[in-house]
Amino acid sequence: MVNQTETKVIYQGDGKTTEFPFSFPYADVSDVHVLVYDVATDKETVLTGDYYVDATKGVVLYPGYAPGTAPATSEQPAALPEGKKLTIYRETPVTQETDLGEKYPLPLLEKMDDKLTMIVQEQTETLARTVTVPKSSDTSPEEIIQTLYDGRDLAVESASLAEKSAADAAACATAAEAAAKEANEGAALASSTLEELSLSAKYLGTRATAYSASKTYTPADVVMLTDGSAWRCIRTSTGEDPRTSGKWVPVTTTTADTFEYDDNGDLMVRASPQVSSYWGLDENEDVYALEG
Repeated sequence: MVNQTETKVIYQGDGKTTEFPFSFPYADVSDVHVLVYDVATDKETVLTGDYYVDATKGVVLYPGYAPGTAPATSEQPAALPEGKKLTIYRETPVTQETDLGEKYPLPLLEKMDDKLTMIVQEQTETLARTVTVPKSSDTSPEEIIQTLYDGRDLAVESASLAEKSAADAAACATAAEAAAKEANEGAALASSTLEELSLSAKYLGTRATAYSASKTYTPADVVMLTDGSAWRCIRTSTGEDPRTSGKWVPVTTTTADTFEYDDNGDLMVRASPQVSSYWGLDENEDVYALEG
């Protein structure tokens, strides 16, 4: 008869103890197993050697060996240290190998035992597919379940944050692309502006001629209007007022005398001609006096 429900016993290591008693029943001494649990890592290791089950005394020796088989002391593990636990447990094969014979009602009794064994085998298979805590752990199944739920919630939150980070990264990439585009446009504009400044610097020093509506002008030509403004041609133009045509750009709008006298007292166009309140040029570029 088996009237004891205990199937394992756990001992805390102290670095000295090597003999660990147990009292639960077993069908065969090979059904008694030993494992070592590391509290710090929450991991357990099932021992395959270096222990001995003394069935006569009802103890497990660790380190321990069958009489006459102990290796040299230097080859044996140390006594179980603090921070580790030793668990002695029973693991009985789920089989029923007793044959009661064929005399009635022994086959019926054997069939009853066989059925119970099959039920236990089915339960063992089911338990093998469940999440369990280590034999020596102080963690309860409820705590394990809560940890799983917490991990799930954390994973969901992390996934959400990762998705937001990806969206933010995409937005930053878009903004960076837009900034790069603006920078390129700015560089192009700066280059164009430098070109315009260079042309302006080049042509501001060029002698401007009085504008004539009958003359055809080409890019780089500089003319002076009667209002004193100077204009540079940027596209071929004939008879188009520089002030209203898109083929001209202003160079200067300063007003002053367009003509001057040379050293001989003769009237001539200034080196940088501008408008005059007294003189003008006709279509033949001859000087004439303005009325008023």
